[in-house]
Amino acid sequence: MGTMPTHGVVLLLAIFALATIPASASDQAASKPVITSSSVTHVNFKTSKPFPAVTSAIEKQLGKFNPGIEASFATTPPAEIEAKIHAMEGSSGLMIFAVRNHGQLLELKGRHGLARQYVIGNPLVALEMTQHDLLAGEYAPVRLYVYAADDHLTHIDYDLPSSIFGRFKSAQIDEVAKSLDQKLERLVENALKD
Repeated sequence: MGTMPTHGVVLLLAIFALATIPASASDQAASKPVITSSSVTHVNFKTSKPFPAVTSAIEKQLGKFNPGIEASFATTPPAEIEAKIHAMEGSSGLMIFAVRNHGQLLELKGRHGLARQYVIGNPLVALEMTQHDLLAGEYAPVRLYVYAADDHLTHIDYDLPSSIFGRFKSAQIDEVAKSLDQKLERLVENALKD
């Protein structure tokens, strides 16, 4: 095996040195995260109503988001898009973006469980918040978790939207988030009715 010429070693060292120098001041700032802390209020409902009945009652109140609508955003008038989104809403004013069956995942470990995470919201509600602060999109849509626990009760858990979105310290976002609190509470209360 031959040796590398001296100019080759120098060139290689120069390339490594350049790779470690940030291209701009913004690259250097981006490499160090800014960490903040906020408090979130968690809500837990418990019921003796069976898991399948609770999940069915929740799903009946939710519409289903059709991601195909996003392709028409550039070519369709906003009022028409809003009308199409409203048509996707369930009686709760919300819709399902995704359902994750965590109970089914447990089967991979030889266990049985009943647990579903619902990713729910409404793009128009998210828009009401993100127009005031784009970062609010990090938390929209929200999550609702339904599971059968060891206490033999069905639980419905979620983080209170007003506490999640409260970190933005915006009166406009707070108002929308509080209305979302009410929508979630009604959704759960309606699901728990006999």
